[in-house]
Amino acid sequence: MIPQAQVLYESTYGATRRYAEALAQRLGTTAQKIPETGVAPQEGGPLIVLSPVFGPSIAAAAYVAHHDLGERPVACVAVGMTLVEEARRKDQMAGILGAKAEHTQCFYLPGALYYSRISTVHRQIMRGIVAALRFKPGKSENERAMIQAYNKDVDRVDLGELEPLVEWVEERLS
Repeated sequence: MIPQAQVLYESTYGATRRYAEALAQRLGTTAQKIPETGVAPQEGGPLIVLSPVFGPSIAAAAYVAHHDLGERPVACVAVGMTLVEEARRKDQMAGILGAKAEHTQCFYLPGALYYSRISTVHRQIMRGIVAALRFKPGKSENERAMIQAYNKDVDRVDLGELEPLVEWVEERLS
């Protein structure tokens, strides 16, 4: 039997689910939600795990870090509002993955943030972060983007950004 890619995801407001479903369609498989804690993924071809970024938390990286995945190729995908170049430079997932970072391919994709849909707690957190950033001298491009997007529905999802991930999977399946 030819191994098939497995796409797992967690999504809070829908952007990560959109990426996961589009990726799975391109790979001829089905996207599935990340299983409950303690459930290991099925064995097989490349495993791609996607999740949003919430501050220091990236569920995809935590899932990979806490499961024995054997020798199968693994990619972690973080979907967030940090400008993609900045997210790639910081590579936040490397710290979460620990020793597994050197054997895991990390991808960062632009996400969406809909203030019209976020929870009250999430809104309060963002209000505090943006208020602090407004007073900060020498803001980075990413910080200016956060301030500009505050309290607006912003969708930066770009399915074209999946191409390097699709290529990564196809190289491992050939």
